[in-house]
Parts: sequence; C-alpha cells; structure tokens
Amino acid sequence: MSEKGYTYTTLSGGPGEPVRVTVSFYLDDRAWIRVPGIEAGQPVLSIEHGDVLVRFGPAAGQVTGQDARIARTLAGQAAIYAAEIERLSAAGGAGADAA
Repeated sequence: MSEKGYTYTTLSGGPGEPVRVTVSFYLDDRAWIRVPGIEAGQPVLSIEHGDVLVRFGPAAGQVTGQDARIARTLAGQAAIYAAEIERLSAAGGAGADAA
C-alpha cells in the first residue's frame, strides 16, 4: 500500500451547468472498508478514510434484481481494480507515481 494516503473532494461547474462532485480516495492502512447493516437486511458498502465517508446501498424500499445487478457490477469493477493493483505491486509498483 502507498506510504501515505489522502482523500479529497472537488466541486466543479460553470454558469448554467450542474455542479459535479468528485470524491477521490487514495487509500492507505487508515482506510475502513466494511459492510454494516447485514443483520438488519439493509447492507451498505462503507468506505471511510479520515473524515471522508462514502456509502453504497440499494434505493429505499424492496431490494430488486436491478439492485443485485448494480452490486455485481460494483464488485466486478472492484475485482478488476484489485487484480491491476496486485499486478503493479508484483512489477515493483510501476505506475504508482501516476496517481
């Protein structure tokens, strides 16, 4: 993992344009990644780093097949990310300076 992670939020927009919110996590050992709410039937993927917290969960109401597809897409993209990080780590960290 990187020597020291950081997290930041950017708000951008222009006249007549909607504001775009971007939250960037560059994680280190201080990151908390967990899934609370399972026992209550309301699972939420929670990623916390410093004072920044992001949560992913289904819309309020009954969980649907669409919710499951979205969760699987998130998991699939996370697996691709993990595989690439493992590959870069095995190669001696090449590409880490690009972040």
